[in-house]
Amino acid sequence: MGKTCLCIDVGGSSIKYGKIGEDRKIFDYGKVPTPYDGVEVYLDCLEEIFRKFEGQVEGISMSVPGIIDSGNGICVTAGNLRYADGLHLVEELEKRVEVPVAIMNDAKCAALAEAAWGALSDCKDGVVLVLGTGIGGALIKDGQIHMGNHFAAGEFSFITMTENVDDMANAWASVNGNPRLVEMAARLKGMEKEEVDGELIFKWLEEGDKDIEKLLDEFTRVVARMIMNLQFIYDPERFAIGGGISRQPKLIEYIQRNLDYLYAVYPHYFPKA
Repeated sequence: MGKTCLCIDVGGSSIKYGKIGEDRKIFDYGKVPTPYDGVEVYLDCLEEIFRKFEGQVEGISMSVPGIIDSGNGICVTAGNLRYADGLHLVEELEKRVEVPVAIMNDAKCAALAEAAWGALSDCKDGVVLVLGTGIGGALIKDGQIHMGNHFAAGEFSFITMTENVDDMANAWASVNGNPRLVEMAARLKGMEKEEVDGELIFKWLEEGDKDIEKLLDEFTRVVARMIMNLQFIYDPERFAIGGGISRQPKLIEYIQRNLDYLYAVYPHYFPKA
C-alpha cells in the first residue's frame, strides 16, 4: 500500500485532517473546531485526531498559521492562535504521538503543493495568494519556497495600505480579507454580517444583483492592484490564487478584468504574469 501520512490543516475556525497516501489521494477526511483555550487544549486536540489513525500512519504533516521555523519545528508566531506564539510544536507533539511531525506555514504549504504538482509546477518563479480571513502568501524562487531571513517571506496580510501603521485596519488582510467582503455586502443589504457568507454573496451575483457586482468590482480592484505591485517587485512567471473563495469562477474573472484594465491605463509597459 505504501506509506501513509496524517495531514492536518489548522485554520482559524476549524482543524481539517485526512490521511494521504503516496498517490496524493486524501481519505478519511474530517474536521473539528479550532480550540482557543490554550496550548494544552490545542495539543490534546491534535493528539485526539492522531489517535483515530494510530498504527495507520507513518508521520504527521501540519499546515499551521503564523511565522513558522520549519527546520526547528517552532511557531515563531501562530496567527490568531496567540497562545501558541513561541511553541515548539514539533517537539511537544512528538512527545505525545511518537511519530515524526513536520510543520510549515499554511500558505507556504499551498505554494509547495502548487510548485510540486499544481499550477506552478512548470514555473521557475511564482507567487501564491491565499484569500481567506487574511491574505496568505508565498514566493516560489527557482522552484523552491523562499522562506526569508526570518521565515516570514510572503506575509502579505501585513502590507500596509496607508501611511497609518498603528492599526491593523489599514493592513491588506483587513482591506481584502473575506470578513471585509461579508461586512460590506451585509451593509449593502441592510443585514447583520452573521446572516451573510461567501456563498450567499456569489448567489446574489449570479442573480445579477447590480450592487453586489459593483461591490465585487471594487473589492477585486484592490486585489488586482496588489498583484500588479507584486509583479513590479518580483516579476514572477505566474500567480496562483487559492483560498475557499477562489473556487468561485466569478472572483477570478473580476480580478483578471481589473488587472487588464490597470495594465491598459498604466503609462509604462511592464511584463505581465
